[in-house]
Amino acid sequence: MKQVKNTLRRTAAEVKRYRILKKIVPALIAIIIMALIIVYIVSVLYSKYGSFTVSVLKYDAMKYALTLSDTPDFYENTSRLNSKASTDITNIDGNTLPVDLDNVNGEHSGDNYAAYTFYCKNAGTETVTYRYQLYIANMTRDIEKAVRVRLYVNGEPVTYARTASDGSGPEPGTTEFKTETVIAESDIENFAPGDVTKYTVVIWLEGNDPDCLDHLIGGEFKIDMTMSVIKGEADGE
Repeated sequence: MKQVKNTLRRTAAEVKRYRILKKIVPALIAIIIMALIIVYIVSVLYSKYGSFTVSVLKYDAMKYALTLSDTPDFYENTSRLNSKASTDITNIDGNTLPVDLDNVNGEHSGDNYAAYTFYCKNAGTETVTYRYQLYIANMTRDIEKAVRVRLYVNGEPVTYARTASDGSGPEPGTTEFKTETVIAESDIENFAPGDVTKYTVVIWLEGNDPDCLDHLIGGEFKIDMTMSVIKGEADGE
């Protein structure tokens, strides 16, 4: 009888230890996952034709012409620019970004952000209104939920983000994307021959965003930008 009692006693102790471990192990796993989320969320900036592409859409009248360059002297004019930005980035605090992002020409990406500065010039003979559109060309794994895109136009920065997932409005310190796929869109009016607009685009994953979670790992994100003449001032087109 004593042997039976000892066996039962040991079994009860094992059950007790099992119950304790059942509570502790999930908690430990959750802590480890959170640590991985905070320390190492890796994303890929989709780069089939470069991480960021700028292009000028054709316009029928030759007198209305836009040209692009990644230097203000327009030594090389083109209708298409391609930034070969870093493809592997980790989430960061946007407040730690360099303060001179708008002061370097061409591509000047850092370890965990993509940055590109370029210029658009009226190379035609007439004053025009043109429209720029910054849009998402590719996105996977809901990565756009945690992406930030800062656009400088002639030195004025605006940081864009997707609407907060809880529906409360824009993320703190940001302007909401115009639509699900269009980040920003605006018209540059009275753009006279020889006038130049300076742009800087900066992309990063915001680590302080509540949506910056482990399911974003391996996500892909690519944005493009187009410039198009929508009105010729001379003849009211």
